[in-house]
Amino acid sequence: MYGSRPASSVHDASPYFFLSYAATPAPGEQAAPGRPLPDKNVGEFYADLSAEVARMSGASARTPVGYVEQPGHSAERTARALLGCGSFIPLVSRRYFTDASCGRQWHAFTHRFPPGALLPVLWTPVPITARPVIVDLELPVPEAPATAVPVDTKALEFYAENGLYGLRQDTDRSWAYAQCVRRIAQCVVQAAAREIPETSPTATEPAALGDLPDAFAASPWHPLGIAVFAPDLDHLPPDRADTKYGPGPRDWQPFSDNFGASLAERTAGLARNLGFAPDVRTFDQAEPVFLGLEEVTSPWVLILDPWILYDPAAVERLRAFDARDLPWVTVLTPLADDPQTDLRRRELGDLLGSALPRRLAGGRFIQRMAAAGIENSEAFNSRFMELADSAAQHYLNRAPIAFSTRSSRSSASAAERRHTGPDGTVTSVPDPAEPRGDQEDRP
Repeated sequence: MYGSRPASSVHDASPYFFLSYAATPAPGEQAAPGRPLPDKNVGEFYADLSAEVARMSGASARTPVGYVEQPGHSAERTARALLGCGSFIPLVSRRYFTDASCGRQWHAFTHRFPPGALLPVLWTPVPITARPVIVDLELPVPEAPATAVPVDTKALEFYAENGLYGLRQDTDRSWAYAQCVRRIAQCVVQAAAREIPETSPTATEPAALGDLPDAFAASPWHPLGIAVFAPDLDHLPPDRADTKYGPGPRDWQPFSDNFGASLAERTAGLARNLGFAPDVRTFDQAEPVFLGLEEVTSPWVLILDPWILYDPAAVERLRAFDARDLPWVTVLTPLADDPQTDLRRRELGDLLGSALPRRLAGGRFIQRMAAAGIENSEAFNSRFMELADSAAQHYLNRAPIAFSTRSSRSSASAAERRHTGPDGTVTSVPDPAEPRGDQEDRP
């Protein structure tokens, strides 16, 4: 835990900003031979941001305006920079959330008094499930009454899709990178200009970073429902071989790759590797959620064996599910690797078309293909990893109450515009008074 920062030192020695990033390679790892170190780009961004902050603040004589930990810096020097900086800029990437040093820096800054400005910068794309803390990854916007440095809409879109590192690598978009850096610098300068409340003369020493907890280590995983709709040994279609089935639907294993575990077990393992906490159920158990009879508390993946569709009742149940158009549910249809399935491929496809007309006609191409049929375990793993995260994103978009990534002020505004739809999900109703696009004049 950090104490108060001495008011007398804020403008004399404390940096405007602290840049936090995950070193690549990590300590103890070897860099790939012949390849430039990725940290070179971090250093160049730090230099670019420092120059903009100095220009905007008129602090050109102040060296440096920022702080970034480097070899040779003492732990005490880093801790004091965290204690006194006006803003904390984490360069967010997958690696960032697995780096214990970054987690301790995050904890130190977010638990100090007085607080500073937390300004996350998206460095490289990070899926929802790789973010153990709630963090806003849109380009920072200064607070009112400041007028935000303008950033082109295309630049914002590219930033959201590729991160600042992606913008740096695209020489055709150097203008977009420069706009983003200026916006970040504006937020840094604004944070440094805030009045610092009076602090106690005691408790001004920072705790040793190594003694602080990793903010990311104890974070809960994201829940993910996994539903299996498949026959069991006692309910097989006429003439269907029993080699792929077991006592229950969750024992189904369509692929002959000698892994031993059922597809449901293996899918749960994939989910855990992605940062999900899986909850595996049969379709019978999950159906009340899909039909809006139970509360929606997580995204879902439905794993479907098309052989079950020889049962007309199963077709009708799946049609009812399909008619509700639930984007937070991903459908994966593995095709068993046995001769019987190969012979019935067209017939099984017709059954799928009858049961899932909306799924097979709309949505992204990869979603339609996943629902139409997946032919081997490698393709299944790949589709699951991409589409589970897509389902999670749709769920988070429809459940802002639990997963707000905005400030408490923005969350309160959104709360006034929430609406519960007929499918039981919570959505946000656009406020006509809310600025669109880059929201330059947003408070």
